[in-house]
Amino acid sequence: MSFDLYVFPPSGPRTVDEVRRLLAEEERRLVGKDDSSLPPPGPQMAKFLGELERRWPGLEEDPNGSPWSSWPLWQPMLNGGTSLSIRWSRAEEVRQAVLNIAKSANVIIYDQQSREVISPA
Repeated sequence: MSFDLYVFPPSGPRTVDEVRRLLAEEERRLVGKDDSSLPPPGPQMAKFLGELERRWPGLEEDPNGSPWSSWPLWQPMLNGGTSLSIRWSRAEEVRQAVLNIAKSANVIIYDQQSREVISPA
């Protein structure tokens, strides 16, 4: 089990209901598992992901030191978003850093544990 955050570009969902609808649609899409039509990350998402990859090692580089439960970080989903799976032992540390990086990259975070959408100021 992991601590999961969802990340969306600035045009992404702004409310918990919008996130839930998008995640339900994403779940239906995953049944067919066709990622071929999903684009690469947009500029804000690429900036955000690049900073995360610079800050912490990936699972291939350092399986024991990486805070991630899944890799690569870009797991494309509808609306240009992705999900981040964080090890529970590192959840609070990484969550706070993710929120700071998200603010500077101008991306939206959905914390499913607290059911909170965190939009950049």
